[in-house]
Amino acid sequence: MRALLVPSESIDLSPVEQLLRQLGMTPTCAADDEAAITAFRLSPYPLVLMGMDGAGDRIVLVRALRACPRGMQASILLVARSEQLGQVQPLLEAGVDDFLSLPLDETSALLRLRLAERRAAERPEPLPEDFELDGLCAVLLRESPVPTCITTREGNAFVEVNEACTQLFGYTREEMLWRTSGELNMWESPVEIDRLAALFREQGVLRGVECRVRTKSGELRDVLVFTGIAEYAGTPHLVSMFPDVTERKQMHARLLLADRMASVGTLAAGVAHEINNPLAYVLANLGYAHEELAHQVECGPAQPDAAPGRLKTIRDALGEARQGADRVRTIVGDLKTFSREAQDPIRPVDVKRVLDSTLNLASGEIRHRARLVKQYGEDVPPVRGNDSRLGQVFLNLLVNAAQAIPSDGDADHHEIRVTTRMAGPGKVAVEVSDTGAGIAPELMGRIFDPFFTTKPPGVGTGLGLSICHNLITAMGGEMHVHSDLGKGTTFQVLLPAALTPEEPVREASVPAVTGGPRGRVLVIDDEPMLCSAVERILRPHHDVVFTTLAAEVLPRLEAGEHFDLILCDLMMPRMNGMDFHAALHRLRPELTGRVIFLTGGAFTAQARTFLERVPNRRVEKPFDARALLAVTREVLATTG
Repeated sequence: MRALLVPSESIDLSPVEQLLRQLGMTPTCAADDEAAITAFRLSPYPLVLMGMDGAGDRIVLVRALRACPRGMQASILLVARSEQLGQVQPLLEAGVDDFLSLPLDETSALLRLRLAERRAAERPEPLPEDFELDGLCAVLLRESPVPTCITTREGNAFVEVNEACTQLFGYTREEMLWRTSGELNMWESPVEIDRLAALFREQGVLRGVECRVRTKSGELRDVLVFTGIAEYAGTPHLVSMFPDVTERKQMHARLLLADRMASVGTLAAGVAHEINNPLAYVLANLGYAHEELAHQVECGPAQPDAAPGRLKTIRDALGEARQGADRVRTIVGDLKTFSREAQDPIRPVDVKRVLDSTLNLASGEIRHRARLVKQYGEDVPPVRGNDSRLGQVFLNLLVNAAQAIPSDGDADHHEIRVTTRMAGPGKVAVEVSDTGAGIAPELMGRIFDPFFTTKPPGVGTGLGLSICHNLITAMGGEMHVHSDLGKGTTFQVLLPAALTPEEPVREASVPAVTGGPRGRVLVIDDEPMLCSAVERILRPHHDVVFTTLAAEVLPRLEAGEHFDLILCDLMMPRMNGMDFHAALHRLRPELTGRVIFLTGGAFTAQARTFLERVPNRRVEKPFDARALLAVTREVLATTG
């Protein structure tokens, strides 16, 4: 038997060469690693012995040899000194079969070499070269558009991958062979490997297990994992396929967004009406107060017109304007809940709160068609769900109920009823009933089909109920419908009750502003009037500097200009609050803890992730003077 020897700078293989000759083998020495790989490719050796070097260097050589033609059939032995044995384990995982320890114990070494000789002889011959063209397994592996790999049963090292697999993960074939998915960090979390292994042990196969994998560039992709045992090169291996479902998920997200936008479009006129009503008296009262105060300034405080009664009227007008602004803020808050990221986690949710928020948005669509009746059960616990997804479902059902009733009908004779109740152990029922036209019996079996609709052209997308059904099912719930033609329809949503209560929404108590350290405050916001408003609020308590461009501040900070506190808008053109925070960390890291973010809603995934990551305080727009002063005083006190 021929043997290839690959020496290293620290290992002399001459004692091993003598033993090989005693066994009747023909040893050949390679000058270096590159020469060894070339020689093996030209004429594969059944036995390879390599001197120990840095573990990483030898791992590369082992994987390169295993990737060569007939590389799977060779027996590879490592020769190492006793003090190097601690570095052997990674090499065994990379594909080394055994090792010899120096100084050689001749009896033990001869036995290990005999075993390596037998191992190489017993390993099956590789498939013939023409099998690449004619073998069904090889053809399927090579030509399949589905990412497919073959791994060892022990250690799960890649022994073959197809082109689709390398494209999915972004590695070359050579980079993957004889390395494991764990070594390449191919899973979103290391826990995934254990989860898949446990499922495989339990079921003996994996059939479409949904996972997220990580590419070489760090991108996360959604896949389904199919794994089974198959014979490869004469021995059992694991064959895994990874259909890439990222595009399907992206399409699903686009459909969800399309349905949301269709609902928003339907509600646009009603929401505009709900905002215009309070906005009308906000502007009217502010206009009145402005004119009265201008008159007071012109006349002077000593004039008879400056009576307490007149000032009280101005105060009342401003109070009503503030109430109207709060009403607008509530409507905007309901819209923000509805538009929240659909991928937010499943958690305990109060369905009554979500229903009330959704009814605020849909009231303009309902009020001219029917009476709204709410029947909320007192004993209804929170459910396991997601605010945004439930809001989308309820809004769709409410709009459908309203559109089932004639818009020119008598609203007093029609009703939309919203009910919450317990529906058996651990189940909460939410029902939306209308007294509209109902659904024909022959159509009941199709109402959850995508793109099926009974509405006239231009009204709805035909996606709403299909998406609602998918969303509820994904949250572990059920969706049912009952209808009497000409009498009305009831949609029932069954949701699992949560085992823990919903986290209460804590209304921040705003203490009276009394004293506190005076500081130098920088305000950055791309809205000049907001900068002016903040400056007016803070001016009695702090020295305020404001700008609409974050980038203009950086040279001043780099020059050492002092600020005790920075109020910074999160979403701005050119340089946003996230970029400013990163630049501040490089220039003046001691100031990063003194930044308060002003945000009108983190409406991008990047912004949401950023706010979750940084500990900085934030103030939601719109805010009032007392809340802003309280936060600035608190941050100054804790960082001063």
